[in-house]
Amino acid sequence: MSKLICEAENGIVIEPPVEGLTAPMVSFRQSVLKVIAVTSLVLIDIAGLLAALALSYHFRIHILPGLFPAFPAAMPPELADKIYWVLGVNILCLAYAGLYTKRLPFWREIKRMLGAVSLAFILVLAAVSLAKLGGEVSRTVLVGAYIITLFILPLSRYLGKTILAKAGIWKESLIIMGTGKTGQIVAEALANDKYLGYTIAGFVSDDTQRKKRSLKLNGNKYPVLGRFTETPSILNTTGIRRVVVAAPELPGHELVALTNQLQPYTRSILVVPDLFGIPGISGEVDYFFDEQIIAFRTRNNLASRANIVTKRLFDLFIGFIMLIPAAPLMLILALIIKLDSPGPAVFSGNRIGKGAKQFKCYKFRTMYQENDKILEEYLEKNPKAREEWETYAKLREYDPRVTNSGKWMRKFSLDELPQLLNVMKGDMSLVGARPYLPREKEQMGVYADTILLGNPGITGLWQVSGRNEIDFDGRLRLEAWYVRNWSLWLDISLLFRTVGVVLGKKGAY
Repeated sequence: MSKLICEAENGIVIEPPVEGLTAPMVSFRQSVLKVIAVTSLVLIDIAGLLAALALSYHFRIHILPGLFPAFPAAMPPELADKIYWVLGVNILCLAYAGLYTKRLPFWREIKRMLGAVSLAFILVLAAVSLAKLGGEVSRTVLVGAYIITLFILPLSRYLGKTILAKAGIWKESLIIMGTGKTGQIVAEALANDKYLGYTIAGFVSDDTQRKKRSLKLNGNKYPVLGRFTETPSILNTTGIRRVVVAAPELPGHELVALTNQLQPYTRSILVVPDLFGIPGISGEVDYFFDEQIIAFRTRNNLASRANIVTKRLFDLFIGFIMLIPAAPLMLILALIIKLDSPGPAVFSGNRIGKGAKQFKCYKFRTMYQENDKILEEYLEKNPKAREEWETYAKLREYDPRVTNSGKWMRKFSLDELPQLLNVMKGDMSLVGARPYLPREKEQMGVYADTILLGNPGITGLWQVSGRNEIDFDGRLRLEAWYVRNWSLWLDISLLFRTVGVVLGKKGAY
């Protein structure tokens, strides 16, 4: 096989695959597994849709007539024969959304799935109306099935992928090109997101001397399979067809040439540029044909008036729903606090809000009243605790200021329930940046202008990404990224993820 590249401009010479090192059996096995995986996902989705239709039918026949006598118990006699095509429309829409070919993180996949299902049922109801099938197909069953599908399909997909992963079917190997910091960050991200189903077979080093033979990350040891120039041979030997290029230090023309040269050997190449922190959710890739230029357009989502109004309406609606069951629990907690230690049950302290304006932030009191004095004395006697305080602005192992009731309330974030009142007042949002203290304004530095574009939140990206295990600077970067990338779906996903974090008590101190 002839070389795919000359030494002209880039300085990297990609060697051709060594003859005889092909792996047809490996590739065939991967192709078979992919067919099995796609078929399994289709069957899982069909099972979920059938369950939704059955539950909706049961509700329509046995429950709805009892609640509303206007709905007769009788149904079209041939309903089952007339409704099968609904499954086909849904599967086609799911396939069109790429949900059988693309591997996406859970919350991104669910967002795309809900959009595809919504489109499918809109098409189904339109077809029923246009074809005048109202007497043969129950619209009530279809609407009920749609609502149930929004919940049951994500659940069945998650459980199905978990089972397929354990069976070794929902797994695909990939190689990461680059052993530097970027490559290691990518490896950690892929290893942490089990839902994607990627297995890291190893790294390819951009070090021409190949000094490293392996990399150890988070307790996992990955082999360094070779150098950049040996990548085609490595791909042919292993049969792996997915590659991540994580070498942002390469000059642009070398990166372009390297990617183009590897295309014949791969099914897909993911290029990771050195653009960490840039808004991505709201970004759009643009291009100019004649000049072969790729451009990335981005915008600040929470600078949009329409987005601000949408977020506020969402906060009011969900906040009111949450406040109804939270009210009696808050009364019980207030009584426990009063019995545990002297002082008010609810503490209100000044925090920095939107536009750097200060407001009173409500929390259940979890500290003794003279907490500032207690902290000062403790830090004077414990240099390690002072260092921890200066790094995290928290005492993670032991905090002498915290009361007995405050310890377990903090573990489950129950002390933050009164902040629902701040949400209703408009001082805070359900999801947003952490409400910072006035004395922390200077420490926020260049991030302050971005973070303070929106209201602080009860929960946020920082809370679900490690909470107090992330240092102050890392928290600022996360929260600035959230503001730039805000979307309603991001808020919804963070609220659900918060439940898991709180129950798992991850990073709570």
